Amino acid sequence: MFTTKCKQKITSYRHADLYCFVDRAFFIVTGGGEMVARRIDKEDQYVLNLCTKYLARINTDERHSAYGVDAATPRARISESWRFPVVDSHDGNEPDAYEWNDVTFVWHIADLSAPPQSVLLLSTCHRLHEPLPLVRIGDTAYFALTVKLPKATRYRYLFIVDGKLTADPINPQTQTFANGETWSSFFTSAYNQPISFERWEFAILDRLTRHILPFNSTEAQNYLGREGGGGNVGHLYRLDISVGVANFIDKVVAREERHRLYAYKTCLEMLDTILRRRETRAPPEAMEESLFVELYDDMASGASALFEHGWDRSRYSDPADFLKLLRRHAMTGAFAHPKYGGNPGGMAWAYLSEHFTGDNGKTAFDWQRAQEKPLGTSVEYRG
Repeated sequence: MFTTKCKQKITSYRHADLYCFVDRAFFIVTGGGEMVARRIDKEDQYVLNLCTKYLARINTDERHSAYGVDAATPRARISESWRFPVVDSHDGNEPDAYEWNDVTFVWHIADLSAPPQSVLLLSTCHRLHEPLPLVRIGDTAYFALTVKLPKATRYRYLFIVDGKLTADPINPQTQTFANGETWSSFFTSAYNQPISFERWEFAILDRLTRHILPFNSTEAQNYLGREGGGGNVGHLYRLDISVGVANFIDKVVAREERHRLYAYKTCLEMLDTILRRRETRAPPEAMEESLFVELYDDMASGASALFEHGWDRSRYSDPADFLKLLRRHAMTGAFAHPKYGGNPGGMAWAYLSEHFTGDNGKTAFDWQRAQEKPLGTSVEYRG
């Protein structure tokens, strides 16, 4: 736990409230030492491309306001801006380049007639007594900063705009602490600690997705139990039958598909109630497969028994719609790049590589040629 007094280190600031806030911030940082972020110089066009892709749209589509998301909140209408800060592959030539991400922070100027004079990043990814400046890109509406950070980590941050502390207005990810302070937060690729779900929700997600995927089969069990299947896949069946899908879903609803978080939270709660009413002798994670097969069938058909046992149409109208969402995320998470949280070590790709072969016995899915080291053998793809 840090104990250094920040007031002694930020004497260049003139705002007493900032002294106090940053001083308290030091006392809630945990870890063995200060993280030091390395600034990465990116061309203006790189940042402007990101801003054009994710921020420039004036959106009036109300579909993302469904299922309980506040329709009065502009960012509730579309998920693109929720990708900030942008977590990208590190475009470097270091031997360990794969272990890092380039993270780009952007501050959007709301009123171009009165732009801020200074925008600083205060974050646990760097020394808290040494905020990093964002640089305005020409005369555009954007300040930006890119830093190099290790993968599989999570940080919190605030902006200091002309001396005033503020959370990131385009990032919905936050952490609130016991003292009432709320910080914006973000995570880098391959982060595997829970962000969106509690343990019991993870348990149900694992069971729900387990039987959607192709790994819960005798064929897969035989393959994955063989020696020679490769170091990436030897423990897939025994250790992670869902191939990291629950972790993938946890991360995708924290950022890119934040508008789907309500659906998961609401439907998992109702499904937990339904399963417990149908089977009182075991918790959902230990229930027989046949109960989940029956549950899938009821959700797909809208069987009356589902509503009698606890599905509330007023909270989420169509169980078949949620099943489709679950199936889409399960298949995507299982076979997407591991940096998104599923398919650890390329396990699912390795299974497909073995499963699909030509007449000559060679694989028809040579995924390693297309992937960066150490996952694959490509020297061009950065991951």
